[in-house]
Amino acid sequence: MTDSRNADKFVIRLPDGLRDRVDAAANETHRSMNSLIIVAIEQYLDGQQRQELLLDALVKAAADKEVSHAID
Repeated sequence: MTDSRNADKFVIRLPDGLRDRVDAAANETHRSMNSLIIVAIEQYLDGQQRQELLLDALVKAAADKEVSHAID
C-alpha cells in the first residue's frame, strides 16, 4: 500500500451533484470517496483494455475468415 503522504495527488473538479453521489456510494460500500474513485478509474481502464483486446481478436478472426473464404 502506498503511503498517502508520498502518493501522487490530483485535484479534480466535479460537476454539480456528483460529489454528493460519490459520497453516498462511498458510504454505502464503507469506503472513502478516494478509494471509490480509484476503484472506478481502475475498472474503467481495465474495461478499456479488455475492449481493445476483444476488438483486436474480432478483427483477426474476421481477417482469418476472409482468408479462408479466399482459399475455398
